[in-house]
Parts: sequence; C-alpha cells; structure tokens
Amino acid sequence: MHQSKYATDLLVKFQMNNCNPVATLAETELLMSLNDEGELANATLYRQIVSSLRYLCNIRPDIAYNVGTISRFMKAPKISHMMAT
Repeated sequence: MHQSKYATDLLVKFQMNNCNPVATLAETELLMSLNDEGELANATLYRQIVSSLRYLCNIRPDIAYNVGTISRFMKAPKISHMMAT
C-alpha cells in the first residue's frame, strides 16, 4: 500500500509543503493539556487536519500515537495544539 501522493496532497492542502522535515514525529518535551492558555484555533481546520492524519494512520502506524494525542483536543483546540499538529 502506498499513499505518498495523499501525504503530499495533505501538505499542499494545509500549506505545509515548505516545512522542514524532522527525524522525530513529535517534540520530545511537549506537554499539552485541555487547560492550555491561549487563543482558540480554527476548530474546523484543526478537525480537517486531524481527520486527514487519522486516515493516513492506516498506512503509517508510526504516527498513530501522535495523532491519537492531538485528537484529544478537537472540541476546543488552542493555537498551541495547532502548532503541535
């Protein structure tokens, strides 16, 4: 199963195609909680990104833990949650 075009299309759709690649899938010292301070992010955009990543988990099980973690904040995502996503 090969979904590299889907992954590339996601990067273009969410304007992340110019981001730098990283060796780790998430920041190692990143702590997120439901009570984070800060402004609310665009909830619709956040849900679209998380939903797309959940589909991508079918072929990339290595991202499943991180996608599960960011899925916890879909009700009221903050800017910090969006940056982690």
